[in-house]
Amino acid sequence: MAQTQFDRQLEEGLEQAAMVFGRYVSGAPMNGEPRPPGSVPRWGVALIRILLLAWAGWAAWMWWWVKDHDRVIRVSVIAAGVAVPAAIVAAIRGRGRRHHMRSLVIPMSMALKDLLPGWDDHERLRAVSIPVDRTFVSIRLPDGWHDNGGLKDRMRELVQDRMGGLWSGEWNLKDHPFNVTFTPQKPKPKLEPPERVDFFSEEIQAAIAACKPGQIVMGVDERQQPVVKEMTGETAMWALSVGSGGGKSSFLQQVITQLVRQRATVIGIDVKMASINCFEGVEGIHLYTDPGNVGDMRSAISWAASEVQARNYVKKNDPKKEFDRLTLILEEGNEFGDASKEWWNENKEKGDPASDPIWGDIASIMRMGRHVNVTIIGVFQDLREAAVGSRGLRNMFRMILMGNFNANQWKMIVNTTPVPESVDRAGRMMIIEGNRRVWIQVPYADPEDFRTHSMELREKFGYSTDDLYGSPPARSPQRLPSLLQESTPLFTKDPARDGRSLTADVDERPAVSMAKDEPAELEAAREPAAEEEPEDEVELLPLAEISRRLAAEGIEVSADLMRQHKRRRKDFPAGTQVNGKELFALEDLARYYRPEEPAAEDEADDDQELSAAQDDAGLSD
Repeated sequence: MAQTQFDRQLEEGLEQAAMVFGRYVSGAPMNGEPRPPGSVPRWGVALIRILLLAWAGWAAWMWWWVKDHDRVIRVSVIAAGVAVPAAIVAAIRGRGRRHHMRSLVIPMSMALKDLLPGWDDHERLRAVSIPVDRTFVSIRLPDGWHDNGGLKDRMRELVQDRMGGLWSGEWNLKDHPFNVTFTPQKPKPKLEPPERVDFFSEEIQAAIAACKPGQIVMGVDERQQPVVKEMTGETAMWALSVGSGGGKSSFLQQVITQLVRQRATVIGIDVKMASINCFEGVEGIHLYTDPGNVGDMRSAISWAASEVQARNYVKKNDPKKEFDRLTLILEEGNEFGDASKEWWNENKEKGDPASDPIWGDIASIMRMGRHVNVTIIGVFQDLREAAVGSRGLRNMFRMILMGNFNANQWKMIVNTTPVPESVDRAGRMMIIEGNRRVWIQVPYADPEDFRTHSMELREKFGYSTDDLYGSPPARSPQRLPSLLQESTPLFTKDPARDGRSLTADVDERPAVSMAKDEPAELEAAREPAAEEEPEDEVELLPLAEISRRLAAEGIEVSADLMRQHKRRRKDFPAGTQVNGKELFALEDLARYYRPEEPAAEDEADDDQELSAAQDDAGLSD
């Protein structure tokens, strides 16, 4: 039987009614539009609709058939009293989800427009699923979606930008429905050097034994492996910019011990008198640690510069010549620079340059020394350009170690961003070599153990001065600080002291000589005749050095006072011009300023008393 138009309309109406009823009962939006952000979930809407439908059917039955109007009213009031507060609580609790949808999910779906061009805004919004706790991001993909060039990376970068941090995606393009789920990447464990490294541990000692000449074990890095650097080539000159308590002393001690193993000669300048004093008495290690004798330190640096010149001359004539290492360690460079400048200002003569010339010797060592195995390790609390004489020497330290630093020091020395966080721990340093950054922990041991081990290494590996064309300058007697000295008036003699220094028992070695040592080859060439007797040479010294020598004898005369006497007094001892400087003999000035013996005064007093007695006798007669 043919289907009439009424039948078709009836069938379409029933289908439409069934679809509307199904959407109503299932909680789907009745208008087909996507549910607004933050609204009640679909299952909640379905439950509410079913409860409303059940209440409407029961109320109609009870109102029209049972005629129990009061019961319907009571039940309706009770239901309203329960539903309204529940709706208010649900609305308040849904504020976070609504904010989450508006601030993250909807902007994310809109940003996916270029990556999912086949879907409209509503479809993309339904495709993005992000929980409130943001533990994952799930994006449903169209059936025909494929990566035609970088879409996966762009989608991952979009998620990382919106969610923050690093995210990894798990793609499902084989089983329907296609989707991708992004989850946060687990952070890699932060690697750090050990908190403490024992210098005498088997690991460190094995690494030191495997080092070639010029290689030094610096410490242990984040991978728990020893770090070895070369004191040759571009990294021959090292600088440390480490704050107080950063482990500078431990670093220097372990480096000096390794240099002893390599038969090196070490010149140590330390005005702090604390870092390297433990190596006193070790052969080949010459320490200048008396802050009262800055002239000794300057003479040691000038001697090292002369050694560089001599070695370069020998290297020129014998290019294959290899030299034992000579290392100059300048501890507390900032304090030494200030003390040396003060010394120069007090002792310079007329016509001398205003700036301290000792930095010229240091510059000569840095420019010419690495070719002949002469290196420098400079230690500074603040590695400013002014701290190295303002001669552009800071850039010549191609390897820098920094520890316990602040942001300003990093910007001044390295000048890169971001500024790494400094670790306030003794011995924790960062090695900066070009663009490489390595954190290490410096090996530590007791200073006396370093000294004992160095003595053993000298006996085992030996030491030679064949490659030294002179001898390091001798040290002057150590002077007591001014507050520990006994004051004596000028031109008076204290019989108790008897011309002896308060510090005579501290250091009996000869004083430093301003004259450079001549090369050993030249001395060997000069063979004086056996019958010639050597003549006693008079040591000529500047007034500043003579002032220090006289102070050791108890004669307190400043260099400035001597200069005034030289200009004003005719009987002042004459000086001798040496290389444009006027030098004086110590004995001449000591005789000039030494107090006169009281014997002459006593004899004069006796004569006066005798003449007075004779006069009295004459008057009585």
